[in-house]
Amino acid sequence: MTDMHPKAANPKEFLESKWKHAFTTFFDLDRNGLIEWKDFKDLIEVIGEVRGRRSDVFMTARLCLPDIWQKMTEAIGKEEEDIITLSDWIQLCESSRKSPREPAWQKAYVEYMFKLLDESADHLVDQAEYVQVLGYFGVNRKDSSHCFDQFAFNHQGQLIHAIDKKKFHVLWKQFFHSEDPSSPGNWLLGKKFKTQE
Repeated sequence: MTDMHPKAANPKEFLESKWKHAFTTFFDLDRNGLIEWKDFKDLIEVIGEVRGRRSDVFMTARLCLPDIWQKMTEAIGKEEEDIITLSDWIQLCESSRKSPREPAWQKAYVEYMFKLLDESADHLVDQAEYVQVLGYFGVNRKDSSHCFDQFAFNHQGQLIHAIDKKKFHVLWKQFFHSEDPSSPGNWLLGKKFKTQE
């Protein structure tokens, strides 16, 4: 009998490569090797510049990101004025993966990310929205378009125009938890990983 959910040759290395990508691309915005409150403040500013300071997503960022930061630091036993190192981040992702319940910081962040990606506020994320938002984080258009096509398909395997929140949550969980190199969620944050075909 074949394994329906194959694991990467080195599951720990595969997971850590995904977690490092999330760390460097979506959290450590100034690329100094640390996540600090300043990274979150800078993200709020970028969203304000790109989407407008009266936009819903800017207001959401102003409300949600301080809460996410507080929950992240609390989850690893740090004060809010502290920093989160890459090893702290890997520990955070590993404990999240092993937890029977989704940690508060991750639950808040996935909700926030869906709102950020759903620029039109139609409760769907289409390819144009996805490509545009990943561009804010330095992911090039060609890569993000290709990645979208790797996870945006229905149960029959047909490409779809947009994904809903439920599918986004499934893909998010796959990105952070799955050891299977063929999981569509591995593509969610705009990168092809070495063990993927």
